[in-house]
Amino acid sequence: MKSLYNRITSSLGEFVILRQNWIAGVMLAVMFGLGITSMMGNSAIVDEIAHIPAGYSYLHYGDYRLNPEHPPLIKDLAAVPLQFMNLKFPINEPAWTTDVNGQWETGWNFIYHLGNNADAILFWSRLPILLLAIGFGVWLFWYVRLKWGTNVALLTLFFYTFSPNFLGHSALVTTDLGASVFMFWAIASFARYMAKPTAGNLLIMSLGLAGAMLAKDSGVLLYPFLGLVTLVAVALVKHPKEIGERLWTYTGGYIASCILSVLWIWIFYIPHVWNMPQDVQDRLIVGSLPASSWNSVVHILTSLNNVWIFKSIVQYTLGVCMVLGRVSGGNTTYFNGMVTNQSFHGYFPEIFAFKTQVAFLILLGVAVLVALWRYLRGHKLYKRFVDHFRAHIAEWTFGGFAVFYFMVSVAGNLNLGVRHILPIYLPLFLLVAIATMNRLRGLQKTNWRKPAAVVFALLMVWYGVSTLVAYPSYISYFNELIGGPGNAYKYFSDSGVDWGQDLKRLKTYVDTHQEINHIAIDYFGGGVPEYYFCQRKYDSNGQLIATAAGYDCSHSVMEEWHSQYGQYTGQYIAVSETFLENDRWYSEINNVPGYQYLRDRTPIAKVGYSIYVYKLY
Repeated sequence: MKSLYNRITSSLGEFVILRQNWIAGVMLAVMFGLGITSMMGNSAIVDEIAHIPAGYSYLHYGDYRLNPEHPPLIKDLAAVPLQFMNLKFPINEPAWTTDVNGQWETGWNFIYHLGNNADAILFWSRLPILLLAIGFGVWLFWYVRLKWGTNVALLTLFFYTFSPNFLGHSALVTTDLGASVFMFWAIASFARYMAKPTAGNLLIMSLGLAGAMLAKDSGVLLYPFLGLVTLVAVALVKHPKEIGERLWTYTGGYIASCILSVLWIWIFYIPHVWNMPQDVQDRLIVGSLPASSWNSVVHILTSLNNVWIFKSIVQYTLGVCMVLGRVSGGNTTYFNGMVTNQSFHGYFPEIFAFKTQVAFLILLGVAVLVALWRYLRGHKLYKRFVDHFRAHIAEWTFGGFAVFYFMVSVAGNLNLGVRHILPIYLPLFLLVAIATMNRLRGLQKTNWRKPAAVVFALLMVWYGVSTLVAYPSYISYFNELIGGPGNAYKYFSDSGVDWGQDLKRLKTYVDTHQEINHIAIDYFGGGVPEYYFCQRKYDSNGQLIATAAGYDCSHSVMEEWHSQYGQYTGQYIAVSETFLENDRWYSEINNVPGYQYLRDRTPIAKVGYSIYVYKLY
């Protein structure tokens, strides 16, 4: 009987595990399905025009002259499928041969003007990013289940796979998805080392740090943050006599992992600059860093560049310096009806509140309030904090990083959408899942068990349905607090709403509305309207005219338009939301009416919520 009982119990356990794996698999399959189908409808967004040709040139030519501002890992992944396509690259154009970082012209030529299939390039370069998102989801489920249990793992995975922000950015060739997943992995590897400081875990931590740096330059924030957590962990050891040992183990291990991570970055960059001429790299350094404030840095980098072994680390350092310069310089930002070329400190708190699903905000608020109530109602607050930190260093590290990264973003001078705070979401998903499951478990033997279960189920349905309803417009997703993405124009523009993703959908809209026989288009994004609306030109020898002028739009329904042309006198005009709202700034500077006549009207359509179509008479 005992043997039979053991077999039955074992079989039930295997069935439960299999069922849990199937549930996780279904969530990941839904994420893949939503991601790939929405991806196929998206036109090129702004940053892809720089990232795609850059990644292609790194792998194909071993040359890093394009898009040095960002590290190569994500661009490399995106470019792998392109190496197996018979593509033409504008290697003889001035944008490649003589310009300093001619990334934009190279990108438009490569994707649109040379006769390559633009949609095929976009699809195959985006697919690895989506697969990275799915692969990370598999690892995330495994990691969380191993440490916090299956229920927490399933809820964390549900938050992730049904997040409009991750669905939107997992189907684009940008660094934001990569930054989020590799930073999370780096923090997880750090927590693993702190729990078990072995040489193997130190190596994994160093690779995690390097991965975060190679995904996006903002990964450098992990160095000071994890250093601070290390010092706190040393200071809060249980017995004072252990401080010396822990100082050596923790601090020494952290420093060693940082040094190793720089070594991995150094090595990773070598094939990327293998064929890059020194004079091109010197010209890139001088032309990318303003002489007024970067003289000493330029001198150091160009001097080191004379030694071949330093070329790779010089290129990485140049990218970090460029990012620092851009953050300090600011960007044209539209926020709550105002436009500036600097930043707003309320920008990221508000965009987080409006681009995060309300169901999750409720769970986050409950988790924070319950944690504060349970902590503050007792005595010996410091001792309880110390004890909790020692027992839950992983949770404290994830939570601390979310707060730290958010505060740095708020203090910065660059407001370019929720993507700039995307790395805080994964830690929050995990912490809210832990807190929610703990709270539901704590209510199991109380009268609140059933009401809590019902409320939780309703919130999960709301969370999932809000994502499905938003399909396929995940980039422009906004929650019910502002009435959805249709009201985004009152608050935000640029990549948080309009990154150029809806040009192909505009073409479909025009084709299906036969009454539109002519339309002016002022498009913001990485796409080329002529590629979709016009015919290609050929020379007398039947060869494609492979330039931006190689389009015949004489029989097209579209007409290119910009606000500085004055007031449009035709019947239909389509304007990207970013141009429509940022025009407030530029028209005031130039003392012209701009697009005020359009802002005073109600559009007849909002294509993908990013391109506004107006009928003027």
